[in-house]
Amino acid sequence: MLRLLVLCLLPSALCALPSAANELIVDHHRLQINDLLTITLSVEGDFASGDELNIPLSNLALVGEPSVSSEFSWLNGQVTRRKVYRYRARALAAGPARVGPLVLNAGGQRDTLPAIAIEILPDRASGSNDAEVVLRELLAAGREPLFVIAEVDKQTAYVGEPVTVTWWLYNAAVVQQWQIVAVPALVEFWAEELGRNETPERVYVGDVMVQRVPIRRAVLFPLQSGQLRVSGLSVQASVLRRTRRGPLAMFEGDLIETTFTSAPLDLTVRAIPSGTPVDAIGDLTLRCDPPLQKNGGPVVMRVTLSGLGNVRAAKPPRFESAVAGKVQIEGGEVKVARDEGSFGMSRQWRYLMSPERSGMFEVPPLSMQIFDPASGTRRDLRCATSFVNAVAAAPVETPLPIVKPSARPLPWPWIAGGLALLLAALFTLPRLRRELLLRREVSQIVRDASPAEIRARIEARMPIDLREPSERGDAMRALRSLLDAAERDRDIAVDSEREIARRVREVLMYLA
Repeated sequence: MLRLLVLCLLPSALCALPSAANELIVDHHRLQINDLLTITLSVEGDFASGDELNIPLSNLALVGEPSVSSEFSWLNGQVTRRKVYRYRARALAAGPARVGPLVLNAGGQRDTLPAIAIEILPDRASGSNDAEVVLRELLAAGREPLFVIAEVDKQTAYVGEPVTVTWWLYNAAVVQQWQIVAVPALVEFWAEELGRNETPERVYVGDVMVQRVPIRRAVLFPLQSGQLRVSGLSVQASVLRRTRRGPLAMFEGDLIETTFTSAPLDLTVRAIPSGTPVDAIGDLTLRCDPPLQKNGGPVVMRVTLSGLGNVRAAKPPRFESAVAGKVQIEGGEVKVARDEGSFGMSRQWRYLMSPERSGMFEVPPLSMQIFDPASGTRRDLRCATSFVNAVAAAPVETPLPIVKPSARPLPWPWIAGGLALLLAALFTLPRLRRELLLRREVSQIVRDASPAEIRARIEARMPIDLREPSERGDAMRALRSLLDAAERDRDIAVDSEREIARRVREVLMYLA
């Protein structure tokens, strides 16, 4: 009788036990900063009916998209569905990390999977930008000889002085594919991307022959003084690890995934010495074209500031004395030379001058003060006085209206005001319409779209050659760089939505 009672109560007791169907596990609880972590999430029943789940991570970042597998089983007349998600994550910094906790909700049910603590160990190989030291550490640890080295042309600079940084990928393994998964945020710098020759070259690191290729080049302009850090660049690669020796060994082996983050770069940035304010910083030159006048219009003089420096923030040169007429400054367009071996920027303004009287018109000297980082001193850039035989625009004389004694005077102020409003509307309405259309098109491109979808919509709108040396080419390259960074690293420190919308707007403005 007692045995019968136990057999009857046992199924009820088993049903009362908490369900362990949903599970969150990791393959390692301790890993080095350059290792990849596999996170496996298993869900069953109603919890398996949803789409991709977002797992909370601390000091970790996902690499790529998860792999998903589904299973169906028939047990005692009931269908059970099971779904397994496998994520790959990389460490962001040495120290504690955490996966979860994860709260699942489905069909009125709720399940909470507890957090998993991870310890990230520092990697000696990632602490140096000396290729020989890094390769020796990797070989001693039995790891794949694939790593990234950051090189800088100077360790000390002034605020606003250009600093060139190159990230090199060194490889002595059999690499199937590789990609950049994280780039430095560079929030303390103004960055200009450079072109690069991606042709690999063979070099000796110690006594080992390796292949190296530049994967990113940038000119950085420090925005503030002090000790500034350029964080590391991370790559992920699929490497064929050979399992035997022989003539066919290069075609056989195990395909493994590896990752590496370059060591950070520390720059000492000095403040500009106290003194009079400067208009620009860098090794710059000022050129003024001869003033010209066509068909009695304004006198036009083109002024160009060029050289090695960030001329985007430069102020227009000033006249040293008063101009005998009205002056208007237009332009300010910036051109960037992004060749592999050299870098330069130029900015051009147009000075429009309306002489007060006809005859020999004097254009006073133009000058601006810059700070030269090479000498650590201020110096003046100056254009000499120039002359042009100009014709002043004749004033338009409006004849007085003839008013008959018996006629009622016309309300000229009201008529003039109405005409002014009409002219303003004629000039404003087309611009307003173009602005509304531009905003609508930007919204249609970026609304609820991933970086890949935005890139596809832009290319469908009008394909642009990224090598095109023009303003719209610069705008497209800037947009593609931001979209690639946002697609590869979800934790990149930028206001992605606003910045992507702004750069999409710039591209569409050049396409219009």
